[in-house]
Amino acid sequence: MTTYIADTDHYSEVISRIPKVKRLLWIATADLKDMYVEKKGGAVVPLLQMLNDLVKKGVEVRLIHAKEPGTAFREDFDKYPAL
Repeated sequence: MTTYIADTDHYSEVISRIPKVKRLLWIATADLKDMYVEKKGGAVVPLLQMLNDLVKKGVEVRLIHAKEPGTAFREDFDKYPAL
């Protein structure tokens, strides 16, 4: 099933579910951003750190994006070798 998600629903419907993924995560977006998210307990961490942690647990992560990520995203991406 495909679902269109817009505006603030991105956080409640997508981002907040990422830490619970067990096997495979696909994210499709027009533009990759250097995003920070709240983890359980209130700590704020880079989304890339969450994805890196999933990969280390054996989860397959796929990011499909329409254009080249920005400089900040590319710099942060290099900090996470599992990605």
